[in-house]
Amino acid sequence: MEGHMHAKSSEALRTSYDSDGEEALDDGRLRRVSTTNGDEESVDSGDGSNNRLADPTPSDESTYHRTPFYDYAAEKYDSHADAKLIYQRHRLESESKAVSPLLLAKSATLPTFLDGDSAVPGFNRTASLASRASNRSQISSAKPQSPILRHEPFPPLDTRDAALAADEQARSHTKHPNLPHEYKDFLLAKEGVHGAGAGVGIGSGPGGFAPTEASINTEIGAICTKIKSLLDLRHKFVSISLQCPGDNPKDDESWEIYPSPPEPVWSEDKARPTTDQAGDGQDGQISTTPGSPIRKRRKAGQAIGEDFDMSEVDIPGSCDLDFKIDDEGVYQVYEMSPDLKGGLHPLQDGLSSKGVKNHARKAIVQVPNLREYYMAIEEIHAIVTDGPAKSFAYRRLQYLEGRYNLYALLNEYEEVAETKKVPHRDFYNVRKVDTHVHHSACMNQKHLLRFIKSKMKKSPNEVVLCRDGKELTLKEVFESINLTAYDLSIDTLDMHAHTDSFHRFDKFNLKYNPVGQSRLREIFLKTDNYIKGRYLAEVTREVISDLESSKYQMVEWRISIYGRSISEWDKLAAWVIDNKLLSNNVRWLIQVPRLYSMYKATNTVESFEDVVSNIFKPLFEVTRDPQSHPKLHVFLHRVIGFDSVDDESKVERRFVRKFETPKRWTSKENPPYSYWIYYLFANMTSLNAFRKRRGFNTFLLRPHCGEAGDPDHLISAMLCCHSISHGITLRKMPILQYVFYLEQIGIAMSPLSNNALFLTYDRNPFVSYFRKGLNVSLSTDDPLQFAFTKEPLIEEYSVAAQIYKFSPVDMCELAKHSVDQSGFELSQKQRWLGKLCYLPGPLGNDVAKCNVPDLRESFRHETLCAEHAFIARFTQDETHLQRCDPVGTAASVAVGANENQASALLDDKISSPRTYYANTLQSGSILRPGPDSAHHNPASHTGGEHQLDNSTNRSPKTDRHQSFSTAMLQSAARDAGYTHIAGTREPRMIPGLVHDQHRREGTRRSTMGSAESAAAAADASVRSAMGRLAQSEELAIAEASQDGDSD
Repeated sequence: MEGHMHAKSSEALRTSYDSDGEEALDDGRLRRVSTTNGDEESVDSGDGSNNRLADPTPSDESTYHRTPFYDYAAEKYDSHADAKLIYQRHRLESESKAVSPLLLAKSATLPTFLDGDSAVPGFNRTASLASRASNRSQISSAKPQSPILRHEPFPPLDTRDAALAADEQARSHTKHPNLPHEYKDFLLAKEGVHGAGAGVGIGSGPGGFAPTEASINTEIGAICTKIKSLLDLRHKFVSISLQCPGDNPKDDESWEIYPSPPEPVWSEDKARPTTDQAGDGQDGQISTTPGSPIRKRRKAGQAIGEDFDMSEVDIPGSCDLDFKIDDEGVYQVYEMSPDLKGGLHPLQDGLSSKGVKNHARKAIVQVPNLREYYMAIEEIHAIVTDGPAKSFAYRRLQYLEGRYNLYALLNEYEEVAETKKVPHRDFYNVRKVDTHVHHSACMNQKHLLRFIKSKMKKSPNEVVLCRDGKELTLKEVFESINLTAYDLSIDTLDMHAHTDSFHRFDKFNLKYNPVGQSRLREIFLKTDNYIKGRYLAEVTREVISDLESSKYQMVEWRISIYGRSISEWDKLAAWVIDNKLLSNNVRWLIQVPRLYSMYKATNTVESFEDVVSNIFKPLFEVTRDPQSHPKLHVFLHRVIGFDSVDDESKVERRFVRKFETPKRWTSKENPPYSYWIYYLFANMTSLNAFRKRRGFNTFLLRPHCGEAGDPDHLISAMLCCHSISHGITLRKMPILQYVFYLEQIGIAMSPLSNNALFLTYDRNPFVSYFRKGLNVSLSTDDPLQFAFTKEPLIEEYSVAAQIYKFSPVDMCELAKHSVDQSGFELSQKQRWLGKLCYLPGPLGNDVAKCNVPDLRESFRHETLCAEHAFIARFTQDETHLQRCDPVGTAASVAVGANENQASALLDDKISSPRTYYANTLQSGSILRPGPDSAHHNPASHTGGEHQLDNSTNRSPKTDRHQSFSTAMLQSAARDAGYTHIAGTREPRMIPGLVHDQHRREGTRRSTMGSAESAAAAADASVRSAMGRLAQSEELAIAEASQDGDSD
């Protein structure tokens, strides 16, 4: 009997409502929910008395006081409340299936006044919500009301999910009074969003929207001002170091390349030149070009270096400028006063350093000191870690990627059609530059294996090594490791880094040792050894022969200067010049390993200043007097910059509050990455100013950065480097990524190398960078460790094309980026990309040379200008916009005055690189906008009042015609309402910040009956524009096919 009564009691607890409309309370009592005569609720307590009681809620602390310990009664009470809630919903759904599910779950992510309550002024019910309410009222009036529907629709817990309610209750501040309390936005609290960064980018108004448009402008203006300050800092450091376009004297038309590049195979009329016309590049023939000296010519891929003769090189004399390292470890160049110019050196005349300062003039360039550098680093770090700025940059980058995806969907077939009309050119015969490859690993394993075997067979008795005072032949070296030529194989060499080197940079460095033997590395892969690097020179000559035979592949080899000895430069230059390793397919970068701690441990150097002096003092000496180091002077004409290499994943411990100067850095600790970058940058700044004063080529700073380790390395690179290699950690810093996009900083990426060392191929951000519009290129890094084929660069492109589904246009665009990032002379780039390749956008694009459609270039350029115009609009400063598009800014100002004069003036201003860079660097724009000009206001570039018409800027391109009209496409987009596609027009709804008024207007427009007609009108407008575009394109291509360009 007792068991039967317990079962009945349990049944009463599981059932919330009985057939008579009575509600069972948790303690067994019954409360009548509703009666037919409208009486109030009463509770039958079983003793014959009716008491009016309030239904206690699960959160009623007066009933159950929660403690930090487990309370069985309280948890049982909560379980019953949850069960009652679930049963109510299930019962309501089963009895009233005609009711919309929206009735069962009102919006828990918006305030009640946004979900139908019009009590708050300014927020009204939209048409869809109004119709929903009317449907709800019709259902209620048509169907008899059940006792449940006549009751309060839902208990208080029914307005949100039970898990969210429990989470809120657990996080209540009243439960944890001793813990700090963080205010949460209403939207986030309702969604249960917690943690660091929650709510970044969400407006502070009701429902997470910005309350007014003024608040949007204020916040966006503050963020844009911060981003502009980053651009200003970078421009300051890069311009003072002469790393901007047009700063290098070798980009001038009068710069002579020796040995001279091979003559084009095809002439202007697309006919092969005969032997009688000019030297066809055959070996032993003499060039008869008018005005050029008579020099030897050779066939590409044969007799490497035979066209170079040291006696034909003109070596300049000394100059009056002098240099000296200052107290901060930076070489300064001084212009001496007239009383010290008689060929006398001040220090040789017994003058003290103080006397030299008194007699010397001011330094020719004011290099930012270490304090200014680190203050700029701190300023950048504060902006990069700012929450709203990070959210803004992230959403802008997402917008850029989405915009590219939309462009690709709309224009894929047009791009393919345009490239098919280009004769002769495809991906295989467009120029590609391997912008990041180490010389010691420039060959593949099979190539090195064959070379070692050939030396074992042909020269086994040649002395190649001296160890402990004993000379060893090549045969004796292999006998010491118990190997013969027959035993060698790819597996025996063991130089591939594909399996056991992931996050093990130490093991990767050991892969440079053939058969794991450092002595074999010294023999075959070193320039400074017992045989003076002759074996490595022979292998290099074979690789150069392969490159020249392929014709369309160029390399920038990185070769090391360690800073251990001041004679390293002369030895390296002698190795290159004596072995005649000069080719027009090859340029060199000097990589500086960050190994000071190793040198200090072996007592090779006393302080960090010794490393700085060993690296830069010979360069200042050869710049002042090239005849003191003639071979180094010739070699430096083929050097394009400096690199900094080492394992970035090493932990950098800041053991001092303030970094010492190099002279006082005598600790065994290695300086941090930022410290190395500064002293490379500072000394290179003085060196560039010195060399430009003398008319010599200048250098760029292009370090390894962002491969692993601290992402803050990218801050130093962004501040003072021309471009970087790797950059995969840039994905973690949206602000810097956005600045890299705005400044188009080059990133030479190597996905196959990253896949083996730090980041798997599927997670590599390369494809994301490319879609967003960053200036990325593909490179091989170390073919000896990662490549399997004879053409490692083509292998890198082919793997990327297969994995990322790249189209031929994408591949050609990446190849063009590699040429733009490279340090080859501008005259070479003009041959490879077109005569006007120095101009931005489609005006500088030549589809017949690079196989990149003008449509793609227009999209990239207009998107970049739109971002700069967006920044200029909120900062009221269009300096960076003019620098991004000086031709477009000039045209926008000049067209309104006199179109014919503007066209002639533009033609004169951009006809040559010298005049273009001179006008651009001085004013930021070719034609400086006047104060009365309507386009002087930055907002005019984003408001759609002016759109750049490419037909106006087409006049300088007399040798070919544009294959499309951007203005036509922009006009059609504006007519159709696609304001985010029309040129530089900025979308009204800013990603990340939305004003509620525009949200409600968009919702209201979406419910109007004229939506279909508006879409049809938009589609018709676009189709009409595309028809006109196709006609103009066919006409332009037909005219362009009559002209020819040299290959």
